[in-house]
Amino acid sequence: MVTRAEEHHPGFTSASAATVTSVTATITGLNYDESGTTVNGLLVGTNVLLTFSKPICGGIGSLGAVGNSVTYSGLALTFSSGFQVVHVTSLTNGSITYPPAAPPKPSAYAATAGTVTQLNRNLIDGVVDGFVFTPGTGSKVFVDIGTPSSALATALTAGAAITVTGTLEAPPRCAATGTISEVDASSLTIGSTTYPLTHVR
Repeated sequence: MVTRAEEHHPGFTSASAATVTSVTATITGLNYDESGTTVNGLLVGTNVLLTFSKPICGGIGSLGAVGNSVTYSGLALTFSSGFQVVHVTSLTNGSITYPPAAPPKPSAYAATAGTVTQLNRNLIDGVVDGFVFTPGTGSKVFVDIGTPSSALATALTAGAAITVTGTLEAPPRCAATGTISEVDASSLTIGSTTYPLTHVR
């Protein structure tokens, strides 16, 4: 019986497996899928294909270009033809690393004073569900308020001075350009009034 692996890799059953560590080589080409639209591996040297199993922001092609020197580790399968396929566990190319660093975990967002820069509205009914917040110091964030009370909805206006307390969420692994960090607000203070918030997930 011929397995799918053998169909795609003649001589698969005779391949020898070995762990390779900190191998340095030069990228000589990009390997593509059957449609030719997606890079699915990196060719290094004359007979080595590097493959990657974990998600990569920007795709495998973002890990390097032809001529770049990379250092990799992984499980290498060497076939009777002499060709080698490496299932990469780690790779560095200057400041580029694989796998990507784990995103930070959610953290407390202590009471921070600033300004409501822009109101954000629900796409379904246009109700305010958050706002862009510019703190007195630091980077602007998106503040998620869920469904506000009528009193908060009335008090929440663009340009209002406000103090935000909540949880700073971890950014998505592959954040799109223009994405800002999110704070799940637990309370908002406008003037002398504090509005506690409860999020329903």
